[in-house]
Amino acid sequence: MSDRRHTGPEPSSPGDSLACAAYDYQWLLDRGYPDQQALQLCGNRFRLSRTERGMLFRGVFARDASRTRCARLIVPRASDAEHLHSGTKSRDLVIDGHNVLFTVWNCLAGRPLVRATDGFIRDIGGTRGRLPHDLRFTRIAELLCATVATTGFRSITMLLDAQLPWSRDQSAELVAIWGREGVAATEFAATVHQSVDAAVAACEGSAIATSDTGIIDRCTQPVLDLGGHIVTSSFRAVPLDMDRLCIDGTR
Repeated sequence: MSDRRHTGPEPSSPGDSLACAAYDYQWLLDRGYPDQQALQLCGNRFRLSRTERGMLFRGVFARDASRTRCARLIVPRASDAEHLHSGTKSRDLVIDGHNVLFTVWNCLAGRPLVRATDGFIRDIGGTRGRLPHDLRFTRIAELLCATVATTGFRSITMLLDAQLPWSRDQSAELVAIWGREGVAATEFAATVHQSVDAAVAACEGSAIATSDTGIIDRCTQPVLDLGGHIVTSSFRAVPLDMDRLCIDGTR
């Protein structure tokens, strides 16, 4: 870490610390360092807060991994299903339900968002794995259904984690909302599942919607950043660009 040709300049002000840390963190990941050890080293060196460490962990990845994931990322434009399907031959979509819902939920709660080096938009968490079934959920569910209705998929399956509270009630509400506001020609199902990650990762012949790196790396299908699309198109969220931050850390 003492070689400045690799670790970049020392921060000239407290505001530069995150950029320098992002550069160092990616440098270590590129060379095979375990992410937790690299995070602790960079976080301690630059005295990062818990939130800033979360930004690194969820937003900065080795460059090879970032390029591989980005190559499979599909991002819809508003009311442009043909553009979306130019990135995938699949007409079916399987959604990692809570992953997408949590991204939108945390955006509404004002928690930080990052546009990661692999192109996916992620939240920094804070829900403690709980998504209350209240009017806020209804708002998010209506928005999600309205968004996927414009993507042009012929069938949509949303999987919710059976272990999380209110999952069955939430899946039933999603189906009801789709029945009122969805596209009649599009099949829609929302169900609970004991192992959502494994089920989504095992998909063949269907595009998937998630920003979970474990699922993305295990699955070979095109990946729709549905949560990121909702927060940027519906709420005009401007996530922190972590790729740009890594570059700024070299200055």
